[in-house]
Amino acid sequence: MLSLLASFFFLAAQTIDGDMSRQDQKETGLYKLTDKQKLALQKWIDNNYAKKDLPLAAKTTKSAPVLEDNYNNGSLIRLSDSSTWEIDPADTPITQGWITPVEIIVSPSNDPHYPYTLTNSLTQSKVRAKKATNTPRPSNK
Repeated sequence: MLSLLASFFFLAAQTIDGDMSRQDQKETGLYKLTDKQKLALQKWIDNNYAKKDLPLAAKTTKSAPVLEDNYNNGSLIRLSDSSTWEIDPADTPITQGWITPVEIIVSPSNDPHYPYTLTNSLTQSKVRAKKATNTPRPSNK
């Protein structure tokens, strides 16, 4: 149990140490703190401040586009990436209930007529879709 606790303190200390250069540690006095004090400081920082965005190179995930418009009773939707999707008529009862803003995950499907699956990230509901080539003028929103 003692070694597990020691490992925990070591990892916590590594977290705050890893975020600072040696110069920053020296200037802030972090290098003088015990592992237990570093853990307490890291916990306080985590509870009281939001971490700044990582540098662009460190970002690994790209956010999904967001539903911007839902036209013609769910038969046509437009996403924030400017893509427009025609929904399989059998799936429009699902998309009729999709409201903005919500992230929509686009992935390939095995359906040759509707080669994409759109997943509502909030409800996890999925529909078959294809990219709209001739975007009809929507009759309603």
